[in-house]
Amino acid sequence: MAAPATEPGARAAGAPTPALLVRSLSHHYRSTAGDVRALDGAALDVEAGEFVSLVGPSGCGKTTLLRIAAGLLAPCQDAGGAASTVEVFGASPDDARRGRWLGLVQQEPGLLPWLSVERNVGLVAEIAGVAADVPALLKRVGIADFARHHPHELSGGMRQRVALARALSHAPRLLLMDEPLGALDELSRETLRLELLALWERDRVSVLFVTHSIREAVLLSDRIFVMGERPGRVLAEFVVGLPRPRGEELVSMPAFVELEAGVRAALGGGRAPA
Repeated sequence: MAAPATEPGARAAGAPTPALLVRSLSHHYRSTAGDVRALDGAALDVEAGEFVSLVGPSGCGKTTLLRIAAGLLAPCQDAGGAASTVEVFGASPDDARRGRWLGLVQQEPGLLPWLSVERNVGLVAEIAGVAADVPALLKRVGIADFARHHPHELSGGMRQRVALARALSHAPRLLLMDEPLGALDELSRETLRLELLALWERDRVSVLFVTHSIREAVLLSDRIFVMGERPGRVLAEFVVGLPRPRGEELVSMPAFVELEAGVRAALGGGRAPA
């Protein structure tokens, strides 16, 4: 197990342009009850072709960070504070979104109930102005036999497969995933995370994966960033040196158990569920 980095997300001079670079990221929400500071100087990075997980307690700003990286939310600039930096392959999140470099998968699939599976996937490609091989995409995520079905006819795991196919329809360079397996039962979750792992190992698209599951983060990731309580900041970074390809048999390996324990300790006694 690698020890947590002294400075999470630190980069060597002259390193290649990362898929995602976040530095000094702060954000607060305004409300009638007073401002809520969600992020305070968060920093992390995702290298090209790397699978990175972000773990932390509920409400620590993980989703806020992901939405800013996706160009769906603008970071706040604090008076007198360091300027925030958020770059996707060296460009702004807005430019990355317009260039169709980003794919987003959320906990709630958000499928259009009146459209079939194939139309839900095909519509996103049409809006993006790209030609997508929808049957191939559905086969790729294991949902080809349900192309003509509608969302209400599918299980939760199947709906998430459709959401993943939709996110991949325009061949993104960076895939942002916000607890995509969080609402699934344990058996469906185990099956889908192994299939996600196999899909990533084949295509090597860059991934930032938000999860509450430490075990899931260790199994999937090249690196793990740990966030603390709100206002969110990155407390530690772990390098996952386990061999690939990976399967569930790894979870009983001493190196896996040790790394899982290290991440849990960094979270402060296991506030996130395993």
